[in-house]
Amino acid sequence: MTGTQYGQRSTLGARDLDLHINIEDQIENYPKYRKELINRLSGKNFSKAVKSHKYEWGVRDNRKLQTTVNVGCAADGTTIVVNDPGVMNVDDVFQDSAGSQYIVESVGGGVNVTFRFLTGSTAQTTMVNNETVSVIGGATPQGKIADDMVVTPFVDYYNYTSILEDVVDLTGTEHAAMIRGEENSGQLIARKQMELVEKLQRQLVVGVRLKDEARKLTTMGGLKFMIDTYAAANAVDFGGDIWATDRTVEDAIDDALDLIAEKAFEKPVMYVTPAFMKKFKYIQDDATRTVLREKSRGVGVVKTYMSHTFGEIDVVQLQGMGEVMDDYIFFVDESTIGYKAMQKRGWFTSPLAKLGDSFRWQVLGEYTFKMDIPEACVYMYNLGLD
Repeated sequence: MTGTQYGQRSTLGARDLDLHINIEDQIENYPKYRKELINRLSGKNFSKAVKSHKYEWGVRDNRKLQTTVNVGCAADGTTIVVNDPGVMNVDDVFQDSAGSQYIVESVGGGVNVTFRFLTGSTAQTTMVNNETVSVIGGATPQGKIADDMVVTPFVDYYNYTSILEDVVDLTGTEHAAMIRGEENSGQLIARKQMELVEKLQRQLVVGVRLKDEARKLTTMGGLKFMIDTYAAANAVDFGGDIWATDRTVEDAIDDALDLIAEKAFEKPVMYVTPAFMKKFKYIQDDATRTVLREKSRGVGVVKTYMSHTFGEIDVVQLQGMGEVMDDYIFFVDESTIGYKAMQKRGWFTSPLAKLGDSFRWQVLGEYTFKMDIPEACVYMYNLGLD
């Protein structure tokens, strides 16, 4: 037969079900310290199956309760213009920076606010440009006809999938004699999968989203990309080498956490690498918590950080990242991030056509990453570790 080589076998006559061996559950067997991010995250934040190379989702943020004044008023004024539409609504009670409170009587165009002074609160004062005003309650009269709803728009996000693939290739002699450290094909496949998972873990952090139609490939964006793209203000300069003073380090970290204080649903988790931990473990004891056994020596690895915003937050050290994350630390609400395989494309292996005296298997998985609310995560760069 034309094109056929002596000794060649083909998988064409076999059923896909016979060839496709799902090995995704082996992920649970990975050393926790090497695949910390993979073990911590899941696909629980996905509301639907991943059925295409592109996964899309929309988020409607909670209505904001704070804005700033664009056009102020005198101490006896009754109108202001605010910067953010949709914050004020009729019968809202809002407070200015002096503690004076007012009841909203009408709102035009979302930003033109007419109000009256709330008798009994701090005496009315002048409201100036850029002054913060906050909604603190409501004062709706009994029996009033309902007002129109204050609508916050949906924000649409998307990501692509990445295919991670490799091949296990053994000669017939190697396969029969198991001379590769006495590993059989199954063990080699599992080890190859672990190598691919390490790539996946790195891509979840620093991957860049791409669609290349000419080459028929897509890549998923990771934590850093999603923040850079959808919440650029949450990429914060750490300040370089500020390690000489503990207070300076703590202030920098706390300022970054302030950015997500109103967005995170759960306490954030701090992701660091060993390079950062090498310096971080020396900051003052009342800001960090370590775990040391009786016979331990040295300064313990930091397990928790005491934040003024969230209280005690977990510090998770990500190993197996090489140097790709050495200049970044992340603060993330883990309830809003996750990764998921494309439908029926979780880690699997299938035999390839046999050429001569050899045995070959392909190991493959196709995954994407989802960050529900990019504004609920923040990262810091320029860590001054050199």
